[in-house]
Amino acid sequence: MRLGVLLALLASIFWAQAAHAWEAFTPRKATAYVVAVEEGNLISVADRWGKKSADYVISLYGIGIPTEDQPFGREARATLLRLLRPGARVIVSIVGEVGGGVVSALVQVDGRSVNNLLVDEGLAWVDRATCKAMLCRRWHIEEHSAIKERRGIWSLNMSSPPWQWGGNTGATAKTRPDGKQP
Repeated sequence: MRLGVLLALLASIFWAQAAHAWEAFTPRKATAYVVAVEEGNLISVADRWGKKSADYVISLYGIGIPTEDQPFGREARATLLRLLRPGARVIVSIVGEVGGGVVSALVQVDGRSVNNLLVDEGLAWVDRATCKAMLCRRWHIEEHSAIKERRGIWSLNMSSPPWQWGGNTGATAKTRPDGKQP
């Protein structure tokens, strides 16, 4: 009898700790409003609609986007500008912090994942160094499909893969996302 009670108590403690550990890895969700689409995969957002200044800057989690001076950079930016118009309501799932006040996040607009859409259209690649969540497996499959079907950046005959263009923001290796020299 005592052994059964002890096992039940230990099981409840274990499950409570497991549930708490899961919460630590679950992204924090928030509603935000687009202020501006910056270079690469950086988006400025505000907590309130109509606010002209950004409360924080988002880096799209797990993907790299070419800069405007790289192949398909203009197309990627045009897609972001079309999806994320100033004032657009977005659901932000914050995964972590990149540094310098920039947060890494999944972004949804009108029920669609912006991160996923860019990979699927061949306008972004999965950043193998940072994309570690379970959903990254799906993105790898979609990226492979874009490669097979030669969509977007994958339609080019390149001697180097796009992730060697300069990191997860798509910025060239000589500049930071804010455009300043390192």
